[in-house]
Amino acid sequence: MKKYLSLAFAFMLVLGMSFPALMADAYFEEDSKKENIIKTELSDTSLSDEAISFLAENNISLDSKVTPNSEVMSEGNGNTEYIGVLNEEILALKNAAQAYGFTQQQIQAYVEGILNTPTTVIFEEDNPDLSIMSNPTSTRVPDDGIGYEVQSLTGYSQATSYVTLPTRSINNLNDIAYLFYTAYSSSTCMDFGVRGGMYSWVTSFNPVKNPKEDGVAIGKNDGDRVYINISVASDGWLSCKIMDANNFSNVLCSVLYQMTGVKKDSMVFNKQISLCNNYATYTSGSSISHAKFNQSYLYNSKGYSLMNSSNTNSKRRGAFGGSRVTVNSYTQWDSEDVSIYFNLLLLFSRRLWASCLAIVYHLGMAPRSWFSARYT
Repeated sequence: MKKYLSLAFAFMLVLGMSFPALMADAYFEEDSKKENIIKTELSDTSLSDEAISFLAENNISLDSKVTPNSEVMSEGNGNTEYIGVLNEEILALKNAAQAYGFTQQQIQAYVEGILNTPTTVIFEEDNPDLSIMSNPTSTRVPDDGIGYEVQSLTGYSQATSYVTLPTRSINNLNDIAYLFYTAYSSSTCMDFGVRGGMYSWVTSFNPVKNPKEDGVAIGKNDGDRVYINISVASDGWLSCKIMDANNFSNVLCSVLYQMTGVKKDSMVFNKQISLCNNYATYTSGSSISHAKFNQSYLYNSKGYSLMNSSNTNSKRRGAFGGSRVTVNSYTQWDSEDVSIYFNLLLLFSRRLWASCLAIVYHLGMAPRSWFSARYT
């Protein structure tokens, strides 16, 4: 019996010593695999004639600015070499430059920004719940958020917009304002944009499992403008960027996001302004005022267009959440100015509120005519 116990103990000892080593080998192998993907698929600095011509027209030479592919490393190792599919980024810039009429100075600043800003690569396998949307959801039914949305039809490769951060009056840590896009592929979806509660405006991804770039302060205040660009970098990858609207060389966030089903001319983009509460409680008195999307464009191989009645889903555009949402102004459907209020008075039903006013009247504190005109 002692012999068997000794053998069992020895086996457990060997297993205990080898298991951590096996796990370390597995993690190392996984990291090496990801590093290889970054080097081989996401470090492409080759340019098409179209991209080269566009850069030349704007007096941009990349000969001394782009590190050779063999030297491109993953973000996080101290290097700032380019990560991405450069040709697609330049062509996405060309699309936007044509749509917005960017100046040569803006184009040069944009290229400077994408080359000098480290890009975070987020792998889909690190995000097992990618297809399960949480706060906030892209839905017309107010569950944990209320707001305003405009969803495109299927068939796009890129979405861009200027965004104005609203003025916030937040009274509850659970109340969070979001301005973002939901990008849908044929298989799944993800959110990308900015959010702000009682404190700073930060980057926002959803859902992502503890990403380095989620919740990073962007150094912007209420009323400031940013520029959002989401475009297909290659099959299975989205390029997501937030830039200072007044200085494109100041890239506030740059991410390559792996996502099943991503292909050119196949995406749906849903822009959204929302004020959310994790417990679906909208009575704190919190509010946001004058949240804006402005000049929202969609792009595919046929060209580009502002979001309008022809390229958006008629069932998924406009306010959701009832009277708490005020649309101050809008242009169908590329620009909107929206305010949202978590009104304390909504705690009371109409009947209860009328009863309270009746008590006030009988105490002689309000004229009957005022009471009758409103609540009888």
